[in-house]
Amino acid sequence: MVDDVFSSLDGKTKDGLRTSAAASRQSADETVKTTDEADRFLIHARALASLVEYGKAQGLSDEVIAQEMARFGLDDVRIDAFDSFISMSRFAKLIRQFGRLLDNEAIGLDVANPLHLSSLGVFGNAVVSAPTLDVALQVLCRYMRLYADVSFASTTVGDERVFFDWAYSPLIVARDVMCDRGARMFLTHMRDLFGANWVPLEVHLQRARPNDLRPYREALRAQVVFDAPLNRIVLRRSDLDLPNVRTDHHAHEVALALADRMMAERRIPDDLSIRAREDIMHHLVDEGPNMNETARRLGLSPRSLQRRLDDLGTTYQRLTDEARQRLAEEFLVQTKLPMGEIAYRLGFANQANLTRACKRWFGRPPRQVRAQAV
Repeated sequence: MVDDVFSSLDGKTKDGLRTSAAASRQSADETVKTTDEADRFLIHARALASLVEYGKAQGLSDEVIAQEMARFGLDDVRIDAFDSFISMSRFAKLIRQFGRLLDNEAIGLDVANPLHLSSLGVFGNAVVSAPTLDVALQVLCRYMRLYADVSFASTTVGDERVFFDWAYSPLIVARDVMCDRGARMFLTHMRDLFGANWVPLEVHLQRARPNDLRPYREALRAQVVFDAPLNRIVLRRSDLDLPNVRTDHHAHEVALALADRMMAERRIPDDLSIRAREDIMHHLVDEGPNMNETARRLGLSPRSLQRRLDDLGTTYQRLTDEARQRLAEEFLVQTKLPMGEIAYRLGFANQANLTRACKRWFGRPPRQVRAQAV
């Protein structure tokens, strides 16, 4: 599909698109720019195919689609290979741009539908063939990175409720559309496998509350919590035993064996400074900057972490400051959170500390950063 978009254009148009794209990529209308660090986090290229399919179905021309793909550096992508991946950050920004063109704030919900699990190779087949919802969740948590570089995916089983949690790297720009897309994909596929009438108890999204809640209520069919610290689907414990109407024991065993092999070969972002900054971002609210805890979660001693960061030319304090700056820009530009709440989420003792930090980072106080973004 991606190749078809470009092949449908004449050579002069293609050259023009690529030339204009080269000039515009540096200013692709995002407040937070895509960086080499964010580009380390990947998603399967077939996700791009489903986005192109959606755009064409909504009336976007081949030329417009090609221009926007080139703008974000996604104009030379192979979608026919099972091991082809693209930058998740660029993909998320392209979704958001399609949303602007189509005047659709909830586009993340809509672009999830064209993608079928069976198109995702071994990972999709392992989920589709799982005998129960419990096993499907285990597969999702264990093999999610065969599809996308999520920060984590986990299932917690309580006495009456089950929590399926996942998060995308805070380095990903336009993370809100990925949260919407991920939740809709999960619910769509679970209903396909375990019954069209199945609904979760709650859906928590790690994104700002949208202006129009109607698309979320209609698509997710559950109580939705916005501005959540992570993405979460809340299920009943009894749901774990739901049988899969499409289960295939032999296919499931084969898919798991292949998935284990592919996980061993899958490239995972492993730069220590990136992993440390991600950890800081995820835990600023609950514990603030804490090098001892970051080191523990990374499997290092505090001294080893400090030494290895020094070898990389950085420090834990610098990573903390960078993490706070990235999150501050995201909260100020993409959410309507009060300043006191933003200060709290960044691990500052008070709002005055946030104001001083913003003046140092952006040259102006936080309210001006938000006002100028609007």
